[in-house]
Amino acid sequence: MKKLFTFAMALMAAMAINATDYYFAGAANGWSNNNDAWKFTDVNGVLTLEVADLYGEFKIAENGAWHPQHGAAAQGEGVALNGSYNLVKCDDSQGEADAPANANILFPQEGDWRYKDAKLTLDASNPDALVISLVAGTLYDHSAAPKTYQIVGAFNGWNAGEAPSFEEVNGVLTVTLADISGTFKIIQDHAWDNQWATNWETKAGLVVNEPYELGAKGDNGEPSNLAFANPFAGYRDAVFTLAIGEGGKMTLTLVSGTFYAVQNDWYIAGAWQEWKLPDEAAKMTPVEGQANTYELLLAEFSGEFKVVYGEWAVEFGAAKGSGEQWNVNTPIELSFPCDNMKPEDPDAVYEDVTITLVVDYENVAATLTIATEDGSAVDNVTLNAKSIKRIENGQLLIENNGVRFNAAGIAQ
Repeated sequence: MKKLFTFAMALMAAMAINATDYYFAGAANGWSNNNDAWKFTDVNGVLTLEVADLYGEFKIAENGAWHPQHGAAAQGEGVALNGSYNLVKCDDSQGEADAPANANILFPQEGDWRYKDAKLTLDASNPDALVISLVAGTLYDHSAAPKTYQIVGAFNGWNAGEAPSFEEVNGVLTVTLADISGTFKIIQDHAWDNQWATNWETKAGLVVNEPYELGAKGDNGEPSNLAFANPFAGYRDAVFTLAIGEGGKMTLTLVSGTFYAVQNDWYIAGAWQEWKLPDEAAKMTPVEGQANTYELLLAEFSGEFKVVYGEWAVEFGAAKGSGEQWNVNTPIELSFPCDNMKPEDPDAVYEDVTITLVVDYENVAATLTIATEDGSAVDNVTLNAKSIKRIENGQLLIENNGVRFNAAGIAQ
């Protein structure tokens, strides 16, 4: 019986180890911690990873998450070809101060070296003390290799390791994407060391068939993610070209693509609901039978607001620096980009409000109407407390703690 118990315990321990998925996450794959192409798999009882190109700093992540993680005991340590390294485990629950150092793929001499057709193994018999080995790889000088360029972004989960590459077509670097929306960047050799995106000076978005000079990573930091000039835009069968000019100037062109409006939720976010998103109470619903028209019914509405598409992805409101104000029963032409839309009467609270939004996705235009039947407001101070509202003789009266107020907040 004792032998059976011991065997059962050993089997359970082995199952517990095998239940953990280990991922290589580092410079060579854009620090993705959940890329299945970089997951160690069981090969004849040995956790093994084979990759085409290996270099740089790395950590080992568990189950596609950063907590816990395995790294180096000290900066600069790591694993060399035909060698092993004992990794340090840390749950990283306290952030960077609690995390181990990045481990390194070590090379016999300084320079821009990499291993192609590399093979790593991982000994996880002690899950708190992993041992990584680099058992195969062909050393090559990456500085002498041709540079490759990729497009990476929200459309592929910002996975640098699997980002689509530009290929030469009739002498032009070209890439075709089945579907792209959201923001993106151009990178080199599937790594973040070099990247190009929003132009530092213009900060403009990308327009179809208009060459766009990209901003590069430099002393001023990383350029912001590049977006389409139309914030709603997605493109199917999108064809991009990349031109490399003198001094490394990079020019990107979206040559063609089929436009579609990316579907998302519209919200009225503002002081009335403490600017919190997502918020079901602030979400607008499509109006049946009316294209690109949305509606929100509220018992009370007041204060500053913005009209938000997709939880702060795109914001509409007052034109920048205009000081525009809103009032009820008056159509408002919204602007993008924008400031908060402020009320004409900062103390006004409106009841039984219908907010209607009409959007022109292709031309990036939106009109908002905040409608109420009589256009009157009730005093903000009165409505902040619990109250009973009733109509008497055609007038709105509010009873609060036995005291009755009219619509102007004057005690009766």
